[in-house]
Amino acid sequence: MAVDCRSLLTVFVGFLTASQLKTAFASRHLSAATTHLNTSALSVADSGDSALTGFDATQYLHAGCAVFLDNSTIFTGQTADSSIPTLYRGMTATVLNYASTNISVPWSFQLTSTAPGYSGIKQAFNFDNSSVTNGVVSGTATADYLTVLPKAANNITIGLLLEANATTFPLPQSFRLNGNPCSVVILPNSVPPPANITTPSLPSVQSQAGVGLTTLNGQIIDRTSGEPISLHGFNYFGFDNAQTCVDGLYAGTTTLSRDLVTIVRTQQALGFNAVRLLTSFGTVFGLAPVPQSSSCTTATAAQYQAYLTDPATPVAAGATIPELAYSPPTTEGICSDYLDGFASTFDRYMFVISLFARNGFYVVLDNQLNDDPTLINSGESVWLGYWRQIATAVAADPYAVNKVIIDPLNEPDSYGIRWEPTATRPGYGALLLNLMDALHPIIPGSLYFVEGVDQECSGGAPSSNWGDGFASQPAVLALFPTCGISNPGPVFFDPLLTRPYLSQVVISPHVYGPSISMTTEVDAGTALWTRLSQSFGYLNLAGYGGHRFPIAIGEFGTTFAETADQVLFADLARYLLNVQADGAPVDELHNPITSFFWFAWNANAGDTGGLVTSPNWDSIVWQKIEYLQSLGLAPWYTGAAPSTVVAGGSTAAPSTPAVPIVTAVPVPAATNSSNASVPAATTAAVNSTPMATSVPTNTTPVVTIAPTNSTPAATNSTPLASVAPNSTTPTGSNLTPLATAVATNTTPAATNSTPGATPAAISSIPATNTTPAPDPVPSATNATPTATPATAAATVTPAAASMLSPATQVSCSVAASYSDYWIDPSNGPYMTSISLSITNTAIEVISIPWSIEIISPLYTAVEYTWNWQISCGYDGSSVSGIASYAWQNLHPGGGAVNLGWVAGSAQSTTFLPSSVSINGHICAWA
Repeated sequence: MAVDCRSLLTVFVGFLTASQLKTAFASRHLSAATTHLNTSALSVADSGDSALTGFDATQYLHAGCAVFLDNSTIFTGQTADSSIPTLYRGMTATVLNYASTNISVPWSFQLTSTAPGYSGIKQAFNFDNSSVTNGVVSGTATADYLTVLPKAANNITIGLLLEANATTFPLPQSFRLNGNPCSVVILPNSVPPPANITTPSLPSVQSQAGVGLTTLNGQIIDRTSGEPISLHGFNYFGFDNAQTCVDGLYAGTTTLSRDLVTIVRTQQALGFNAVRLLTSFGTVFGLAPVPQSSSCTTATAAQYQAYLTDPATPVAAGATIPELAYSPPTTEGICSDYLDGFASTFDRYMFVISLFARNGFYVVLDNQLNDDPTLINSGESVWLGYWRQIATAVAADPYAVNKVIIDPLNEPDSYGIRWEPTATRPGYGALLLNLMDALHPIIPGSLYFVEGVDQECSGGAPSSNWGDGFASQPAVLALFPTCGISNPGPVFFDPLLTRPYLSQVVISPHVYGPSISMTTEVDAGTALWTRLSQSFGYLNLAGYGGHRFPIAIGEFGTTFAETADQVLFADLARYLLNVQADGAPVDELHNPITSFFWFAWNANAGDTGGLVTSPNWDSIVWQKIEYLQSLGLAPWYTGAAPSTVVAGGSTAAPSTPAVPIVTAVPVPAATNSSNASVPAATTAAVNSTPMATSVPTNTTPVVTIAPTNSTPAATNSTPLASVAPNSTTPTGSNLTPLATAVATNTTPAATNSTPGATPAAISSIPATNTTPAPDPVPSATNATPTATPATAAATVTPAAASMLSPATQVSCSVAASYSDYWIDPSNGPYMTSISLSITNTAIEVISIPWSIEIISPLYTAVEYTWNWQISCGYDGSSVSGIASYAWQNLHPGGGAVNLGWVAGSAQSTTFLPSSVSINGHICAWA
């Protein structure tokens, strides 16, 4: 039967609630199906989606499009030409375009599902050329009214009546539009309204809600300890999709991937102290909890340690894997059974928050707008109601109340939301203020992560991806007079200065490389650094209205597969540390940024990949861990994390949960500058006390980040408007200033570090796992040439004696690795980067400066060193130099120091040196 799709336009084009979509399609597909099915034989089948257990859909959470799938009841019936029972289900797919340009007709789509796939499509509307091939549904939208407008300005709905020859109806798994993956959201059948919770007065809850967190002078402060902290976290999704829990507990066969307690222990042992939980109100309040328990094999202590150890990194003397402070009761041979038995997904959600908090994690709760359009579809009051319900539960939990951080709305600009209101969208500034007005009296110790919005513009505007965009200084906005940049100053920052929760606000931009942002205009070197400071960096140094804000990168991540991403992430590391290769700051416009959340832990993060890999989620991506080590992450094997004896892999809880105290890089005081419009910063103290040992081998550094104690040199970055920094207690704050919070001459220890932890190098950035074709000529940004993937380290027996005279009697060992080679006819022709990991095996400290000589008759050139300086260039057989940075003292039995270089060779068999000498003494090969 032909369907006049235009008559459906008023029903399916425009913003509809889930229930409206369901009603519209349910009434449509049953009548339309009568020519295909014997409706007298139709009966309601089991509509429970038990197959959600193990649903391993790849999630593209930064895709330029999204599809919201709304399913009807499952029916059984008999086809006209067969007596075989078949399942049928109606589905609406509502397509949104988050990009900045139209998706014009004709556009095509492909819909895949869990096995065995769909066997047929019995009815379609709003698309043509429908077909099913190997279980995949395809079609094309051709009518002119089906163009999908940018920034979610409209939505287009297509409808399908699907057939499956299966006992359980296949679940949608991926949706591609014009070949590009979209974020996929399966809408719940119904979502109950939020509980009617009245916001209490502030005095009535302050005595009950704990002390929590606050900020002072651009730093995050844990009120429990009174110390500044750095948040080293990761994003973890699953409570924003049909899993109804953190994702991936169905993967693999052992406790390493199936037991959440073991996973939390793993995350803490890797040095993380924070987690950002992506949250959909539709999932948390609208879906029944999907079972998570499963049979599993317990990993032995030896297996667990092997899993948790970077295979190319020596374990520091005395380092052991820390136990968790708290573990719920477990059942031998059954994983995650403590996650079942909850009456609702909301109860499970609060349990997981508390589990992380009881083990010392700071927990960021993020409303994932990309997956949850509650604000758009149901309005601000309903959205605030769900947040009140969560905040009230957090306030009642003695562990969570001191650890929870609220991230009100993920990447609002994906829906075209601006700081100021528009004809079709609420103003983001007012939304934030209204939310904090509502929640601050309930959880006064919680911080608020504020993301940026809509400051994109061709030609190098302040933001280049969703979640960025905080530029407010008139001098910066004047650089883009034709772009209509949304200004947070009048609608957010100005009113915020008078609010009692001013000291609870943290700036939390998202930063991605070209593989996700799809921009290349300002993604390297000085141009990148200027853009970041114009957008958000200025807020932790110049501040706004006399108030300095802390900055925490809420999302950043990459697979490191694309050269452009490698370049950006190398320069981003320099920016966050505010240290260039030569030791100078990248600019004088921002202070170091020491808090971050990598995207994501999940192996099924389609656009960035995970910190663990598919299909079993039980293999750690050490390349990414090593990159995060360069920013301050301190895994257990560096000796910097608190450790206890591993006893059979158990997770017995001590009587009192430990509260880790972590410290951050102090904020340097502003100094006078010849350029009055640019507040100058003294050298960041990040270099006076080294971070935890990071010894990446088997990977290739891409950037040199060399500490220095020298006075920063001026930069040529675009000046930012002058705002005098405030070094006093923030306006409206009741916090007494803490002396420890404003120290500027020393650097606190690394995250979770114990006294006396061995100082170590700031590690360089690991290479990608694919082979790019880098340009061997360095660019003007001083970036080290993009390196290539690492191979397994090979070792050789020293073949030559050092030519240097010994300065002191030393003993040392060295491990080496090198990357796959690339071709450079002018220098090699075979080029690679070599990484050394040097440890002191003697009983005395090898103090800086110490000399190093590398002997190899195979090289044709040696260049681009990191963490050491050449003093005598390569002469055909050797090259020598000096290591002189304060953190490069080699302590007996302590952590290793990592350094490296790029070398050319006439052959491609091996690039390892014949020998390496320290202070004239040949090191043993590890």
